[in-house]
Amino acid sequence: MRGILAVMLSLLLLSGCAAPSGEASSRPAAAPAAQAENMSTSMVESSARPLPEAEILAAYELAQRVYGWFDLAPLPLSGESVVLDGTVYYRVNVCGIEDLEDLRAYLRGVFSQELTDRLLDGGGRIRYRSVQGILYASGEGREPDAGKGRALVEAERLAEDLYSVNVMVELLAEDGGTVVGLESWSFPYAFVEDRWVFTDFRLTA
Repeated sequence: MRGILAVMLSLLLLSGCAAPSGEASSRPAAAPAAQAENMSTSMVESSARPLPEAEILAAYELAQRVYGWFDLAPLPLSGESVVLDGTVYYRVNVCGIEDLEDLRAYLRGVFSQELTDRLLDGGGRIRYRSVQGILYASGEGREPDAGKGRALVEAERLAEDLYSVNVMVELLAEDGGTVVGLESWSFPYAFVEDRWVFTDFRLTA
């Protein structure tokens, strides 16, 4: 549990300029290098260990929030913009995630190297670029899917170093309240390179 709590705490500490959640904090932001170091230290373990379901579900909630930066809405942006290859990019306004390597380090505390690379290579609606060492973002987000309702999330242990996070989502009729079906997803949560990370992920709503 300490590993997940430390990562979630580091997320809250990103509020020195602007908080990803939009909530203000009176606590000062850590320096990017120290923040990345603290995060990686908290997530690295010497060996795989059985995880409480609450810890896995907390990791899933964090993964949803972070993946949303590439699908639902970007990190908070300032009005400063640049045009690259005909696309407008806006400067990211979050202390602690100020360049592409800060973002990469943060993602590696949540996702595998392959999934991190896929996101940073433009695998989502929202793309991030480094411009003279400063992080910028482009692309339009989206509203959550109105056709999706409540989600039931459970963790299943498949091996010593692998869990499956199983998500069952209600499918809603056009009235937004009547459940007409269910949709299921499974996301592998694996012990890779001395840390627990999601090796595949997407938003289900």
